[in-house]
Amino acid sequence: MFDFLIAGIQAPAFLLIFTGFTVGVVGGFIGVGGGYMVTPALIVFGFPGYMASGIDMTHIAGKGIVSTVRHKQLGNIDWVLALSMVAGTMFGVEEGIRLLGYFKHRGLSTVALLTASVLLMFTLFLYTLYETLKSHRRMEQMARDGQSIAREVMTSKLPQIFQGFALAPIVRCRTARVVVSMWVIVLVGVITGVLAGFLGVGGGFIRVPALVYIVGASTHIAVGTDLVEIVFSGAYGCLRHSIEGNVDFIAVMFMICGAMFGAQVGSIATAFVRGPAIRYMLSFSLALATLGAGLPLANLLLGGKFKVLVALSVIITLGQMFFLCLFIFSLVYFAYRNRRNRWVPEWVAPLLVQNVTE
Repeated sequence: MFDFLIAGIQAPAFLLIFTGFTVGVVGGFIGVGGGYMVTPALIVFGFPGYMASGIDMTHIAGKGIVSTVRHKQLGNIDWVLALSMVAGTMFGVEEGIRLLGYFKHRGLSTVALLTASVLLMFTLFLYTLYETLKSHRRMEQMARDGQSIAREVMTSKLPQIFQGFALAPIVRCRTARVVVSMWVIVLVGVITGVLAGFLGVGGGFIRVPALVYIVGASTHIAVGTDLVEIVFSGAYGCLRHSIEGNVDFIAVMFMICGAMFGAQVGSIATAFVRGPAIRYMLSFSLALATLGAGLPLANLLLGGKFKVLVALSVIITLGQMFFLCLFIFSLVYFAYRNRRNRWVPEWVAPLLVQNVTE
């Protein structure tokens, strides 16, 4: 056990390093800071809700830089799209942190954080999984028909609706291959910024789906572009949370030690899969994180009498990170076999990139 003096608790340091590494892998792969997993995890480890939010936001900033560098090398970043969201994101983060301060001063930060996390994550899980299953079925049909499968396959019609808003100024995002109103991009930045500041997350768990289903970017571009945004929101959030006294920097350093390695692994893994595989991982992570946050919330609402709920939450919180990392490593392994024309499960084959030129 390690004494975290600023947070005023004792917690195993290896759990923070393990959490940083696994969330780094997952975050680098699906383009999120991982705060929707980390903030509930830190609360489970004993950190107060406001402190969990501040610690997570600070570690996200460091991890985001590592992931951004790797995704830039992979060509997964649309800088026009990323920089167009910055102003909205900064405004949103400020408002989100102020909202957190409101609940903090009333002693409701933990309940508010967990409630908002559960509602948002469950809603996004349902839609992302529904759309990804449809895309997967289309890819399987294309494979049976002998058609070539693109790196990105998506069935949602929402991007066409939002791209149809002809409200000037209009932005041409060449890397993402989309033309959309600047106001749509700014609105995405504001909403995800509020969530980032309030929940202590990078905002990626809603920004990546928003970039895919609203702006119309491919999943790979959404992942890389979102990580650029996470650097800005994370850095600003780190500054503001530090001013508010919400950060234990010793805990942050333990997490970054694991995250800087995990982020490299997750980012490289995206080169082996198609867009729907990444969206599958996003939906699975949202489902598990919803359950991990829902159990301690239920315990709080029931007066803290059911300790078994907290124990189950600890198991799910730690288990989800291990499960998601194992799933990512399995996809890379199957992609390696597929490129050498060896057997892979029939359902997973359409999700894999056959060669690096695709």
